[in-house]
Amino acid sequence: MLIEIHILQNHAPSNLNRDDTGSVKDCVFGGVTRTRISSQCLKRSIRKSSFFEDSLTTSLGGRTKFLPEEVKKRLIEKGITAEIAQIWAEKLTTIGKSDKKKSEGEEKTKDKKKEVDAKQEAFLETAQLMFYGENELNKIIDYVVADKDIDIKKIDNKGLITIIQKALKDLKAKPVDVALFGRMTTMEAFEDVSAACQVAHAISVNKHSVDFDYFTAVDDLSNTYREDSGSAHLGETEFTSACFYKYIAIDYDAFVKSIGEDKKLAQVAISALVNSAALSNPTGKQNSFAAHNPPHFIGIEIKNKKIPVNLANAFIKPVAPDNKLSLNDKSIEVFAKYAKKNRDAFSLPMKDQAHFIFTNEDNLGNEFSDKSFVKLFDLIAWLETHTGV
Repeated sequence: MLIEIHILQNHAPSNLNRDDTGSVKDCVFGGVTRTRISSQCLKRSIRKSSFFEDSLTTSLGGRTKFLPEEVKKRLIEKGITAEIAQIWAEKLTTIGKSDKKKSEGEEKTKDKKKEVDAKQEAFLETAQLMFYGENELNKIIDYVVADKDIDIKKIDNKGLITIIQKALKDLKAKPVDVALFGRMTTMEAFEDVSAACQVAHAISVNKHSVDFDYFTAVDDLSNTYREDSGSAHLGETEFTSACFYKYIAIDYDAFVKSIGEDKKLAQVAISALVNSAALSNPTGKQNSFAAHNPPHFIGIEIKNKKIPVNLANAFIKPVAPDNKLSLNDKSIEVFAKYAKKNRDAFSLPMKDQAHFIFTNEDNLGNEFSDKSFVKLFDLIAWLETHTGV
């Protein structure tokens, strides 16, 4: 079974996802520049949303370089001496490191980074980000504490990897977010996990247009210590306003398999994902813009076969408001008609479809499905009839 989620969401002026220069991310689509939010940004906003975390608690993973510090802390809590726990932590910093000899340029860059990060040198880190689950970490800790024959002082990198693999060999269920979004690692200690959920870069259905906010910061004591009362700081921020199309595809069967065939957990996780995708937003520049705008349309398609179809081509021609419909409503009209036409044209293996809509226009979006909900809760309840045990 394949679950596809289509979201239309209009944001007030904002800079939700910026590039290395601070500019709003964009791309060319249909020969026209569009505003863009990267899939990585969207996935993180889902993973870190309160809906996701509160619903799934210990079934989630964490992504960090500070795994050695976490292991050291847990081992001490389990009664291992601070000296031995420190050795374990130091050994763990070697997993994931390349055996290839670094070039002179790479070594200089590395040395320079060490100088910059000298403040953080007290904390032990792995060479790359680790995406692991609480259950995985607990298995490793329990294995180390239980096996009294392990002499960590004599264990090399290869032996350390073997210990981790033995600790995790009977663990069949992956953390929910690892199962959904995947884990790619070059280290042998933790296995790669294929993502059961694909998230597209969100693109604006309307033409990209950028504005600049010129701002100043005034010194409150300027009149006391200076003759002039000018600003103490000048700056400018790039921003835009755009209506985004977001697309998410979930391979239900692959997801259930990855979390150990726990269908009840799968139901909770998928519902939490829909809630999070709808009501959590990227955090970029939100203190300056507070663009917390919910979607005006969410369409869900369920297919019997894994034939994902991104419907972004509904907006190959940029949408613009007209005398009758706003940008939000026009995007719904264009999308719903295209979705139906697409299904008919390719005889897609549809099992069911439904949508949530927020509008004052009668019968808008009905081409998408005959199940129209005005409450997100009701759409999720409908979805749970398909993801239920």
